Amino acid sequence: MMQSDYADVIIVGGGMVGLALACALKDTGLQIVIIERGEPPVRKSLDRDCRVSAIVMGNVKILQGLGVWKYLEQDAGPMRSMCIWDNQEQGGIRFDASEIEEEALGYLIENSCTQRAMHKALLESDKVEFCSPAEISAVTWLDDKVEVKLADGRQLSTPLVVGADGGRSWIREQAGINVWQRDYKQKGIVATVRPEQPHRGIAYQRFLPTGPLAMLPMTDGLCSIVWSAENNEADRLMAMDAEAFLSALNVTFGPVLGRITEVGDRAAFPLKGQLARHFVRERVALIGDAAHCIHPLAGLGVNLGLRDAMVLAQEIADASRFEEDWGELSVLDRYMKQRMPDVLSVMGSMETFHQVFTSAIPGLKEARGLGMRLMGNSGAIKQLLMRNSTGLSLPVPKQIS
Repeated sequence: MMQSDYADVIIVGGGMVGLALACALKDTGLQIVIIERGEPPVRKSLDRDCRVSAIVMGNVKILQGLGVWKYLEQDAGPMRSMCIWDNQEQGGIRFDASEIEEEALGYLIENSCTQRAMHKALLESDKVEFCSPAEISAVTWLDDKVEVKLADGRQLSTPLVVGADGGRSWIREQAGINVWQRDYKQKGIVATVRPEQPHRGIAYQRFLPTGPLAMLPMTDGLCSIVWSAENNEADRLMAMDAEAFLSALNVTFGPVLGRITEVGDRAAFPLKGQLARHFVRERVALIGDAAHCIHPLAGLGVNLGLRDAMVLAQEIADASRFEEDWGELSVLDRYMKQRMPDVLSVMGSMETFHQVFTSAIPGLKEARGLGMRLMGNSGAIKQLLMRNSTGLSLPVPKQIS
């Protein structure tokens, strides 16, 4: 690993999205430095990471192209189909991977497993330096470069700093970029559970008046739950002991998988929507949660971030090939213009779903049921929706050329 005072790209944030960008750039010949303050300890639930992500099939192909998937597939639980239904109503809608001729809609993977696999892929390159724990004490934007000073006294210069440091991005703040925010006044409760019957690779989502409850298939017959509820209800559920919570979960989810027999430690996090007013400024680009946060309704947040990383990496690689300055706004604007339609489309869809399934407007329940039945029988339209939501039809590079 290099120890110079220059980097072609500095990535601030060593989570999944920041690591994905480094993996995408590792074979371009550019010198990459990742600065990470230090990952918090993994919170376990039935000996599994509480935090999981549903990686859609289009992004699985990205991980394959990055050389990450070979380290990851043994830890990935396939989601071969998804069943969605509205509260206690009959019927619902089912999406099956076979309808789009794929082996799965996506895979459920513990976040810590994904990061570990990305670290292994990065070890294949001598062009990436991972600094952790490390903290930036100052950052100065100049006309032709950015100067970054670390708390240990080390000073670096680079044409481009990338903020991949999460929803409370320090880099975004230093660049003077504000955000639009939407507080859903909800919390998401996550935990690992053991159902009585095999899940058969089916992901379930039940929409409730207070928010959705998702039951997502993991390896070894386990499931991960994401239970979104209004703050007061979430606090009440979190205050329960394991036995009382398990009883509430069984009553709410129903007998689809028999009885849920065991629940691990729970964690809860506030649900907020957020969009940076600018994805790029001169010599700075934002990716992942630093640029946008969405409701975990469909588990698409990290998928947006992975697509950010790939598009930005391709623009940097192209600029390097044609001897352009990849820190200039003219280059970074190309990344922003490619990503905005996808980001705004997903954020708008999630906001619409949230409103439609939590609103008490008279007649809306019947309209929801009709809409789900129509979608279930729509054939080609349903397939198009599935290919878009799994990222298979989006113009995002699967590996950097």
